[in-house]
Amino acid sequence: YELDLHYAIATMSSPADLALFFLQKLACILSAVGSLMIISQVTRSQFNRKKTQQRLMLCISIIDFQTSIVWIFTPLFMPEYSGYPWSVGNRASCDTQGFIVQFSSAGFLYMCCLQFMYLLMIKYGWKEREITKLEKWFHIIPNAFGIVTATTALVLKQYNAANWDCWIAPLPADCTSSYEVNKGNTELTETDCIRGDMANIFRFAFFFAPLWASILFCIVTMIVVHRTMKKSELNFQKKYRYSQNSRNRQVSDEVKKQSIRYSLAFFIVWTFPTLARIVQFFQEVHPVLVVLSGTSIGLQGFFNALIYFRPRYAKCVKHKRWYNKVWALVHSTIFFCCYNDDYTKDSVDYVGRTSINTEQTSMSMTAKSMGPQQIVGSPEGKDEEKREEKDDEWHSNGEEGDATTKVKWASETQG
Repeated sequence: YELDLHYAIATMSSPADLALFFLQKLACILSAVGSLMIISQVTRSQFNRKKTQQRLMLCISIIDFQTSIVWIFTPLFMPEYSGYPWSVGNRASCDTQGFIVQFSSAGFLYMCCLQFMYLLMIKYGWKEREITKLEKWFHIIPNAFGIVTATTALVLKQYNAANWDCWIAPLPADCTSSYEVNKGNTELTETDCIRGDMANIFRFAFFFAPLWASILFCIVTMIVVHRTMKKSELNFQKKYRYSQNSRNRQVSDEVKKQSIRYSLAFFIVWTFPTLARIVQFFQEVHPVLVVLSGTSIGLQGFFNALIYFRPRYAKCVKHKRWYNKVWALVHSTIFFCCYNDDYTKDSVDYVGRTSINTEQTSMSMTAKSMGPQQIVGSPEGKDEEKREEKDDEWHSNGEEGDATTKVKWASETQG
């Protein structure tokens, strides 16, 4: 590390450096808080933990949270010779951050799994029990890719100080890789890279190629979901003018919209980093684009939280002002140990959203007490299998099957 240290002597000599340092920290703080709220809400709710969609969001949020934390505390990981402000790290700490950042590539593969799950539910009508059988692959593929690529880069000594963190980068930054030497594009007979030889190739293979493939997959999925929404909406209007299934229809449409929202958030986060990487192939990246890339890349957890808690925020009638609603939401998820109230306690909230009447509630309670086979003429008494299928439908749409448990759903389920 004592060789060619002029590479690492950098200072925050421009407004862009200052903006990148502080804006990225702010973005990562927001993302860490949002991810922690989702983690808290899923792990503390028995109902949410039973749903595949919620478990996928839990894994996405865990990855976003740990990545945001290491970016917030980048000075602790960056080597002292890097010239990064207040850097106190060393080679081991730099490798640690690089490993975590590279493992975050599992996050956008998890996003593909989430969109694929929505596609199976919306386009092909899969039930929760069918999705559950496939769920193990939703976890194996992203985690295997993240661990294998992060470990490979660690063994090949690819982690070095980059623009704003430790990741796959050459050391020195302007060194000639062995790939260019073998092509004969230089007078050198061997690479002069101390570490990070062929870093650009590993960046593309381990991160940007799967990232762009994931973006393309989500675009295709979003288009299919949108077309399915339009087609089913037209069919619904033709068949039913006035129907008791309007509530089910609204919930189903909300699930489809959630799928599109998650995709759009994913696109927004990675738009500027993608543009910066494309520009880098032809010329030096403008400092403004570097700042936008470094800031937006840390906002994934924040956008996910906005989408995830949007239904719960919308149905809160206890608070009138938006900042009171937001604080109560943060209080009930992160500081739940000292939060004794229910975020959506008002009965108007439940009844208005689920349209539960006394007759439905009474019949459901009777069904539970007497058993499904003892009630003649009720859906429960006619066929237990039909009831399970109905519950699967409610689960896929974000609600519970029984009328009495819809009240519980209104206070627990999100996203």
